[in-house]
This record gives sequence, structure tokens and C-alpha cells, in this order.
Amino acid sequence: MPSYGSHIIKSFEYLLLSTHFANYDMNRPGFHKLFRDYSDSKWSDGNEFIKHITKRGGKMNFQPAQSSFPEIRNGYQLHEIQSLAEALDLEKSLRDDFTIHERYVRRTDSSHYPEISYYIEEEFVEKQADNIRQLSGHITELSQMLAESDDDALSLYLFDDYLILT
Repeated sequence: MPSYGSHIIKSFEYLLLSTHFANYDMNRPGFHKLFRDYSDSKWSDGNEFIKHITKRGGKMNFQPAQSSFPEIRNGYQLHEIQSLAEALDLEKSLRDDFTIHERYVRRTDSSHYPEISYYIEEEFVEKQADNIRQLSGHITELSQMLAESDDDALSLYLFDDYLILT
């Protein structure tokens, strides 16, 4: 499935992650906010991509190929650092979806659309790099906080509070 479908699928995966942290048992509003923001961003990016392509006469095929769906996981019973790693994997898989456009940037035949290549580069590739950088930083910071602290619950609370403020 092209990247517009990938964005919509990833949006729902982030939504599942966010609801996991918003329940009474986990009660991590910072993680909920982080993953909800990613979900909303992926949803709007997918919609914008669809609008951009269809405005130029493209057609959308919403019939997914069987191999394009991610493997079904055993639920989203993830802890905080594992959920950040899962989110990083989601972002990297989206980045991989966009690397295919690099092949078409160098083409000179009629299937090459420089405007679409520019749009993908400006709107999506830079954002993916920023998201990957941000999630990698969160994983590093949380890992250091947990390693240096005697009280994991306090470290998680402070990190969650930090996520609310960002």
C-alpha cells in the first residue's frame, strides 16, 4: 500500500498506544499526549497526501496488499520504554516507505513527477527525521533516568510530567 495508507494505519497504531496509557491502570498522561499527537499528525499527513495526489489527477487505491499490513502483535500491553521503542520502529518503517521516492527522483521518463518528489521531501521526509530524532532522544533520556535512579516510579513520573510540558 502506498504511503498514504501507511500513514493511516500508523495513525491507528499510535491511537492504540495512546489509549493504553490513558486508562486508570497506567495513568500516564504524558505518554498519552505524545502518542495521541503522533496519531493526529499521521492522520492529517495521510489526508494531506491524498488531497495533494488527487488534486493532480491521481487515483487512490484503498485496497491494501496483504503483505503491507504489519504483523498483528499480542496487544499493546507495553511498558513505557518499550512503547517508545515501538513508536521508533513505526517511524522508521514510515521512513522506509518514503525511501522508494529516491528511485524516482533520478528518473527522466514520463513517470517522473518532480513536483511530487519535492512535496514528499518537504512535507514528509524531514518530519520523519525529526520524529525519529525526538523518539531516540526520549528513549535515551528515559533509559538514563531509570539507570541513575533508585526509584523507577519517580523517574517515570518525572519523565511523564516532562512529556506533558513538551
